[in-house]
Parts: sequence; C-alpha cells; structure tokens
Amino acid sequence: MSTFLGLIKEIPGISVDRFDGENLTSSIFFLSHCHSDHMHGLSDTFFEYVDENKKCLYCSPISKILLESRFKFKSSCVKEIHIDTPNVIEYTIENEVKILISVTSVSAGHCPGSVMFLFERNNISVLYTGDFRINPTDFPKLKTLHYCNGSKLIPKIFTKIYLDTTFLSTDFPVFPTRQESIFKMYEVIRDWITKDPRNVVILECSATYGSEFLFVELSKMLNVKIHVRNDVFEDYCCIAQLSCYVTNDPNSTPIHACKRKISLSGLHCRSDVSNINILTVIPSAMKWRKKDTSIIGEWDKDKEKTFNVCYSTHSSLDELKTFIQYFEALEIYPCVMKAEQEKEIYFLLNTIKNKPNKQLTINQEYKLELPRCEVLNKVKFKSEYFSSDDDSL
Repeated sequence: MSTFLGLIKEIPGISVDRFDGENLTSSIFFLSHCHSDHMHGLSDTFFEYVDENKKCLYCSPISKILLESRFKFKSSCVKEIHIDTPNVIEYTIENEVKILISVTSVSAGHCPGSVMFLFERNNISVLYTGDFRINPTDFPKLKTLHYCNGSKLIPKIFTKIYLDTTFLSTDFPVFPTRQESIFKMYEVIRDWITKDPRNVVILECSATYGSEFLFVELSKMLNVKIHVRNDVFEDYCCIAQLSCYVTNDPNSTPIHACKRKISLSGLHCRSDVSNINILTVIPSAMKWRKKDTSIIGEWDKDKEKTFNVCYSTHSSLDELKTFIQYFEALEIYPCVMKAEQEKEIYFLLNTIKNKPNKQLTINQEYKLELPRCEVLNKVKFKSEYFSSDDDSL
C-alpha cells in the first residue's frame, strides 16, 4: 500500500498519485493507475477545483476511461499520456515562474492502464515507478529508459527513482512468473471443470481491478469467458483488450470472478450450483510470505476445495534487486514503507546498491540514520469502486 505523499522534490509544481493537502498547490497532477491507495483526494470536488483553476491531471487512456465511469469532470481536466511518447509540458508555479518539463509514460505491468512516469527537466531525470512488475528479461524492451548508442541501448542513470517497494523484503525473495502461476491455475481449473459438467470455479481476486491479465490468459486457455460483476463488466466493455474475455452472464461460463472481497460462502450469482460443485482458486502473494514459491500452488490446509496460487503484480525482492542494478540512480525513495519496515527497507536498498553480489541478509544490530519522512500506516481514502492495492496482495 503506497505511503508516498505525492510531491516530487526534484521538480516543483507537480504531484503524483496524491491529490489532497499540500498537493493541491501543485500546478499539474499525474495518476499512475486506478488503485485507491494512489488516488487520495480524487473526487468530483477535486475535478471542479482543477477546472476552476485551469489545472489538469495526466494519466493513461485506460485510466481515463476508469475515471470517467466514476467521477464527473470536463474532458479537458484529464489529459491522456500515451506510452513511450515524450510530452513537453509548460506550467506556471508561484511568482509566475514558468517550468518546462518532458514527461514520458512507460508500461508498468501492474494492472490495466498502469504506467511509470519519467520526468526530465534540464539535467534532472526522475523515474516514478508507481506499482510495477516487469520481467527482468524485458528491461531492454523499455526503450524510453535507455539511451541509444549506435545500435546499442544503454540504461539511463537517474537522478532519483521513486520505487515500488511493496515486496522489498527477505520474506519475498522470489516469485514465479505470472505465466507460470496462470498455467498452474489453468491445470487445476481444467481438471475440476472436466470432472463434472456441474462444477464451477470461483476466482477469489480481492481487488476490483488488477487481475485482468489473469482473466485474459485463462479465458484463452480454457476457451470460456470469465464472469465478472455488472459494474466491472461495464468498465471492461470500454477496453477493447478485455471486453471479449469477460461476461456479465453467470449462466454462460463455469469460471466466476464476481464475488466481492467480503461475502458469504457459495456462488450468489448461481442459485442452482451446490457448494460441493464449487472450487475456489485464490491468487495471492501475501499467503506465500517466507514460503517456498517454487511450489507455485498448493491446496489450503484449512479450507476445503480451495487452491492457493502464488501470484503477484508487484516485483519480488530479486526482481527489485535486478531493476536497481540495471537502472542505476543517485538516490532511491521507497514509496511503500510501513513504520515497522523502515529499517529493513533502507538497509536492503543500501546493500543492493553497494554490495550487489552478496546475499541479502538482515543484521538486527545494524544502525542506520534514516531520512525524515512521513510514514502512513492507514489509508483514509476508501472507495467501493477502486480497491486499494493492499487488497490485491
């Protein structure tokens, strides 16, 4: 869950993924994706303020679609920023000082519409990752984050990286790839639904948005659509890459991702289905804390007919280590950090940067003077539409 407060220290007048308090003095705003822990302050009132003060918010086209389905605002208040396309933006801050920056969005691989932002001004380059998970083998494909030297791509060195540190912990050293996790789910689901034509599967995906890659791939592999709630279906219908893989007809498919996080057992959309015919599959990362993730999936020890699969939309410790060593930065700011994690996170960041080839371990007696920063343990912004990323772990 993001604890980032919104202001980019190196570039005055902009706020990212935070739209309240001191951020309201910013001249322009950026939204990396639609999870509620990155949307503090977004409301109809906020967009009225943006319109009255001739400001605007930048986000991906998919994020704009999701925002339009929940908030009222003039189209001019939200501007689309397309992947790998530099945008030169001029804005004014206090004392009528004009600022000129270049902003480029980069695919973040977290959920529909999720992007990283590369901010460049004079000799300053800042990468804000938002929430992200990118296979290290795909790093060279992120051309925006490289220089061209003839036919070679050279990774850029950044002034600062604002980093998604959700799983920067020795408790989560390695995750299976999403393809490996999905294939494990496919095998279990296929075996279950072919045993009995009455059998159905509940995909217990706790976040409203974030499991779309899973839906698409399972739909392709099983040749069936995934049933989702009506409100989610309406949003997905506006996204061409998703619309043909989901349905709001519960009787047309045995695969259901329509349950809310807190709900009673059973399949409420199908009264004709008995509990003995229901298999629950739970994609999760938190359930695999300190566990051997090479197993990928296992049957739940307490819940009958429940299969847990290690599935993450955030980078593991090993993936973060590779990212930090591939894309170097003079400074790294952790954007996800509970109070009790502060010491471990800064120690790991220093270890990765300074001792890249040594195994990462925690010295409990290690003392580090930490920079002053506000740490948020609770997220005030709640929405029935946008689940916090903490829910999707």
